[in-house]
Amino acid sequence: MNSITGNHLIFIEETDSTNEALKLEELRQKLPEGTVLYTNFQQKGKGQLEAKWESNANENLLLSVLYHPQFLKIEEQMYLNLAVSIACRQFLADLMPAEKIEIKWPNDLVVRGAKIAGILIESSIAGTKLKSSIVGIGININQTKFAIENACSYASITNQELNLADARKKLFHSLDSAYTLLQMRKFDLLKNQYEAHLLHKSKAAKFIVKGEELTGQIMGIGNQGKLFVMIDGEIKSFMNKELVYCMLKSENE
Repeated sequence: MNSITGNHLIFIEETDSTNEALKLEELRQKLPEGTVLYTNFQQKGKGQLEAKWESNANENLLLSVLYHPQFLKIEEQMYLNLAVSIACRQFLADLMPAEKIEIKWPNDLVVRGAKIAGILIESSIAGTKLKSSIVGIGININQTKFAIENACSYASITNQELNLADARKKLFHSLDSAYTLLQMRKFDLLKNQYEAHLLHKSKAAKFIVKGEELTGQIMGIGNQGKLFVMIDGEIKSFMNKELVYCMLKSENE
């Protein structure tokens, strides 16, 4: 396994967004692959499609990682998302082996139906391949009070706290393991691992599509990361935000 994640660290006490801060650092200097920029407080954290990520200071993991997945074609970039999602899920599963950690498509992580982590990947392209990717990760660790509904943390689930520096190192190891699979082009393995932990996979669930509440059954994911859902006997595909979960509900509840 190639150990690259976190070999070069940049710490900023406070920033608007770790993704944006890492982009600026990349412009200022040549950074090695696996560079991690982390912070204690993120004022304007972003999720998918401008969703906000709120986090208390000094309580959670807030970081961005620079990767150079130039071995991936543009149409294969979904596998980077799969690898990072799997890595973060495994990190949490190692911390909480008694809990069922699920991936809410496309790349949120939930425990007992509540969100515990989010991922935002921003990539640049050169020709037909990826040039570089900045992987933003927010994981709730020691925070126990949240302004938003359906949020949780390691501490709220286990009633324990973690040393954030130790937790970061464990996360880096999980990221390296998954990124190695990506480099080896183990795409089928990554897809299978992702789908094995996909929230509501093969179960009836309620969704909102174009303002209408529908009952469907998630079948899996396809090319370009589309979600396949069986609705009224027909399999339909959705891109991110075309389908919204009505509620998060885990088998643990």
